[in-house]
Amino acid sequence: MSPFRSVRWPRLAVGALTSLSLTLGGCATLPPRGQVVMRDVSFPLRDFRMASGLRVVVEHDARSPVVAVVAVVGAGGSSDPGGREGLAHLVEHLAFRSHPAGAPSATARLEAAGAGHSNASTSLDYTAYETLAPKEALATLVKMEGQRLSAPIAGISPEVFAVEREVVRNELRQRNETGYVGQVFSWISAASYPKGDPYSRPVVGSHDSLSALTLADAQRFARTHYRPENVTLVIAGDVDLAGVEAILTQNLPPAWVGTGLPLAPDTRLPANPVVPAVVPIPKTMPVYAAAVPTPELYLSWVLPRGFDEASAVHDFVGEGLDSNLWESMRNDGDIAGIKTELVPGTRSSMLIVSVQLSHGDHPERSAEKVLDQVHKAWSQELNAGGVLGQEFSFQSLRRQVVTGMALESERLLARTKQRALLTHFTLDVRSYTRRQQALMGLGGGKVTDFAYEWLQRGRAHAVFVKPGESGIPTLVAPLAKVSAEESGLEPGHRVTPSMLTATTTPVQVLKLDNGMEVLLAPRPGLPVVRVGAAMGGGLTYGAKPGVADLANWGSFRESYFEGHLSDWGLHGGSRSRMDHVRVDLAGTAGNVGNMLAMLAEQLSTTRTSEDAVRFLREQVLPWREAVDTRPEVLANRELMRALYGVHPYGGEATGAQMGQVSWSEAQSWLEDVYRPGNTVVVVAGEFDVKEVEPMVRKYLGGWSRGKPQPVVVPPAPALPAASPRVSTLFTSRPGATQGQVQLACRLPTATPELEARYALMAELLEVKAYQETRAGTGASYGFGASPFIARGGAAHLVVRGMLDAQRLEEGIGALRATLAGFVKDVSAADLEQARSRLLAQQAVSFITTNEWVDALLSARVKGFPVEAVAQRPAHLQAVTADQLKQEFDGCLQRLVVSVTGDEARSRAALQAVSVP
Repeated sequence: MSPFRSVRWPRLAVGALTSLSLTLGGCATLPPRGQVVMRDVSFPLRDFRMASGLRVVVEHDARSPVVAVVAVVGAGGSSDPGGREGLAHLVEHLAFRSHPAGAPSATARLEAAGAGHSNASTSLDYTAYETLAPKEALATLVKMEGQRLSAPIAGISPEVFAVEREVVRNELRQRNETGYVGQVFSWISAASYPKGDPYSRPVVGSHDSLSALTLADAQRFARTHYRPENVTLVIAGDVDLAGVEAILTQNLPPAWVGTGLPLAPDTRLPANPVVPAVVPIPKTMPVYAAAVPTPELYLSWVLPRGFDEASAVHDFVGEGLDSNLWESMRNDGDIAGIKTELVPGTRSSMLIVSVQLSHGDHPERSAEKVLDQVHKAWSQELNAGGVLGQEFSFQSLRRQVVTGMALESERLLARTKQRALLTHFTLDVRSYTRRQQALMGLGGGKVTDFAYEWLQRGRAHAVFVKPGESGIPTLVAPLAKVSAEESGLEPGHRVTPSMLTATTTPVQVLKLDNGMEVLLAPRPGLPVVRVGAAMGGGLTYGAKPGVADLANWGSFRESYFEGHLSDWGLHGGSRSRMDHVRVDLAGTAGNVGNMLAMLAEQLSTTRTSEDAVRFLREQVLPWREAVDTRPEVLANRELMRALYGVHPYGGEATGAQMGQVSWSEAQSWLEDVYRPGNTVVVVAGEFDVKEVEPMVRKYLGGWSRGKPQPVVVPPAPALPAASPRVSTLFTSRPGATQGQVQLACRLPTATPELEARYALMAELLEVKAYQETRAGTGASYGFGASPFIARGGAAHLVVRGMLDAQRLEEGIGALRATLAGFVKDVSAADLEQARSRLLAQQAVSFITTNEWVDALLSARVKGFPVEAVAQRPAHLQAVTADQLKQEFDGCLQRLVVSVTGDEARSRAALQAVSVP
């Protein structure tokens, strides 16, 4: 008798957009306003309900040779025992270090399997583990996940437990898993929920609660919650549905497969939702201190529960506020930025509005201005024009949300995680599609009624956070370093065929008469298209410091003859980098012509004005000048100056310099940069090249301005002279519980071949830094390493992270010793592991059109040929250990070490590392 109850293979629509579908593919004429155009899409599923109670859902999506595996455990921060807050989150950390029956750690097994992405998160009611890997790894991933879920604490020694608890403590000091600095999320929760409510407690814990945790607590928690009947596993990607049952049977632990009839799980969402309690608003706003760059204000509302069809309205509310609250900046000169976030829960959910302030002199008044705008966003004027305007706004918002669903569906991991969460809590595999249909069916009146009921002023709680420090300055106890064997790293690597072909796709290069270069990258699979444009120049370009910053901050699209983004549900944005400016549009495949027409109009009519510049000076520059005084910002400026000297890349403009730029100077900069001859455009997604090429020539080719050549590229500066003595930089941050550490060095002028070397250098350093500062000692939440390559070939390598202030000298010494060690030897095992990791990361990232737009634009901005993207796997495979040793030697001879922290310990650490 099969241990599974296998449900039939339904075909479920990704976006359920048939009511908006008009045509298939591009249109000879542009769709009129208000029409989102895409074909319907569906993926076949298998739904396994095992005798053990484990639920496994498998979805077939053959767009790329990649699989996603997401496991949801129905235990999060609200499951923590009283006084043991942070336990669920710590168990999540420990699960990566578990190694049952003497096997390597879960982290090592994931790497050996070729996983290109692996992470986890702990929320209010769940812990989710997520992995992306080439399809060849599926059986290995299922076996590894089964072992981790069935024994998340296996092989964890008291020493490893103590180290990982310190990692979590450093995460809390830095930016914790909820995405907020320090305990900010905990303060918001405590203000929003009644005392004693499980949601009022900190998900990541506090320093006191973390200190109280023991290995026995973790073992007890795992036994209680990591049970098959409390877990949902979703697998999606290039999976053979006919053969997947055998993979599950052969690789999951027998106890998690079970025998006999399937065990019926308990209901996870109560039949009758509980109405969230209203917490009285205190007379005075709570004030806290954390390591935020400038003062921050948080407003929160408790909403009905998430994870069901009714909660689809939350998405509309969040999207609506995102598009409306920015107007509060005009009414309060201290507001410099604003964003919203939804936190779902099984009992209730929370809407959080984060407000960046310049000075924070009057947080109460700023809160009132935001609340005014919240009310305005949903109020209806009692006249025909007001009602019609409200309905028009709702339909525009509806198109944005619908297109957002399609774009999210393209991201395999995001879609898999959403399906896993909804299936877990509703026990219905169809809930993903039902939720999308609920979004589609919402009427404007229902959304407005919801907002009126739940977003009242009397339900809004406010928390004010001032710049300060997060955490406690001393260790609970000195820790011995965990051995490399116990940290779970093992030799070995795996390069699969799909890793070597991930970056291969046909790319057609068009050179338009106006000098613009357009790259067409058709990617069939899902009916979405992304368009990206890059203009050479960026924040370091211009005759006057600050002109680029002011021009970019104050620029706007002057003409809207081709419509607004919301007319077709398009998503868009712009961003500025050191060496280029980006403009992006994304939408459904049938609206590609609308995207091209709007992009052409946006690029050709971008300008600034005296009013825009005046607004920036009054509203934004005070905040920017406040940010300029932050130690981290000062340290980064000094580091870039040490690396590049007087070269443009060595000087980041300040707010004060921006204030000296006139609007006419900013306008001249925009006219110089926004030219077709200075622009590269990439179109990626599902389209017919024969249909899109005429549109490209019609809309983008019709733009004319200035000379056809791009702006002058500054040549890479000469490398600094070699020296055995390390150059050190110190920036004071009195009382800091952590030190921000940066090790950087200039690299020779980049080429595609050298870029592969630099990427491998960064990967080698990041892994060793992880072993030395996190897995081995718990002195850091983690270090990242990355190469930076700019137009003109200028390049540098940087290793960046935070160290416990008590262990700065030890940590920096270990990092420098690691670099010196690679000068002497890059082992074959280390090199092959780094190579396979990079190939795996590349393989799982090139499954979205967004990644293709980024990669192709990045190559052209750097001056690399289009072919460099497809050739990158070959370039990575061609790198030798001797080449890397040579590059590491040059890096060590040009090394700059920067520390931002408390003076006494920081200077002592720098003194120790500066000795040759």
